[in-house]
Amino acid sequence: RIGHGRCDAADRRGDGPMSARDSGIAALERGFTLIEVVLIIMIAAVAVLPLSMLFADTSIRSGDARNASVAAQLAQAKMEEIAADKASPTRGLSYLVTANYPPESPVTAFSGYSRSVTIASDSTYDSVVFRALSVTVTCANIPPITVTTWFTGY
Repeated sequence: RIGHGRCDAADRRGDGPMSARDSGIAALERGFTLIEVVLIIMIAAVAVLPLSMLFADTSIRSGDARNASVAAQLAQAKMEEIAADKASPTRGLSYLVTANYPPESPVTAFSGYSRSVTIASDSTYDSVVFRALSVTVTCANIPPITVTTWFTGY
């Protein structure tokens, strides 16, 4: 019929209660078989193992990144101390010799880190005397971190 969208009683399908077959409930009540449950557990176990190994490796690497960051900061701090000595009116460039900066093992307040200063002999370029300095910090599980700079006599 064409009309207002009304349906007669004759047009309705089943005025009685819905059966389980009609609503799809029968398929849901069936549940999982033991084989399906075992397969799901095996697939989950195979997927979880590599993910857990990835997380473990990532947490180890984040510790290495922290150690490298601390080592770089310790090297920079020592280089700033040396620059302050060079700029000091009572010390200057002549104070910058290896004997004035003994190796630190461990670095104060940073157990596990060692720091050393290497000062090269004077060099001259275009009538300018300069001195190369390197600060190296070592820590377990990371390569040594070295900061290098040059100081001049003016």
